[in-house]
Amino acid sequence: MTNMTNMPIAIRPARAADAHALAALSIQVWLATYTEGVSDLFARYVLSEFTPEKFLALLDAPGVSLHVAEVDERLAGYALVRSGAPQPLVLEADSELCTLYVQEPFTRCGVGSALLQAARAGNDGLWLLVNVQNLRACRFYEKHGFVIRGSTDFVLGEGRHRNHVLALPRAGTA
Repeated sequence: MTNMTNMPIAIRPARAADAHALAALSIQVWLATYTEGVSDLFARYVLSEFTPEKFLALLDAPGVSLHVAEVDERLAGYALVRSGAPQPLVLEADSELCTLYVQEPFTRCGVGSALLQAARAGNDGLWLLVNVQNLRACRFYEKHGFVIRGSTDFVLGEGRHRNHVLALPRAGTA
């Protein structure tokens, strides 16, 4: 595979033609990040959650911003932000960074930072949830100024998965 570190990164708003690639990338990243082997529960979750139809609906949803990163005209990652999404632990920000996924070959190449910059555009403050065991993502967000405000659980089947609630405060707030 080509060395991705020196390739230019293009960030743009997602479009309908991206729906299938977004779904495939989401499934790949989610499974690689959160599983060791694929159980029936995890398979059903990703196949119902990450569909082209859901991405097409997001493109038309009010208050939703969806940006993709391309490297060499291939989808490398995406960032999904929903405005008007308050979080009780982060009163100063009502925009949620719902998803920031980067395909493994493109990590540590600036793709995540470029997507985060696009996600921040037009948002005074952001909040997000990140799995506490996803240490790489936790370090990434900390490096970019996010702070822990509390925790919550992601429930899937009988499993409870602890998530940090992180905030990127507006300038002048903490």
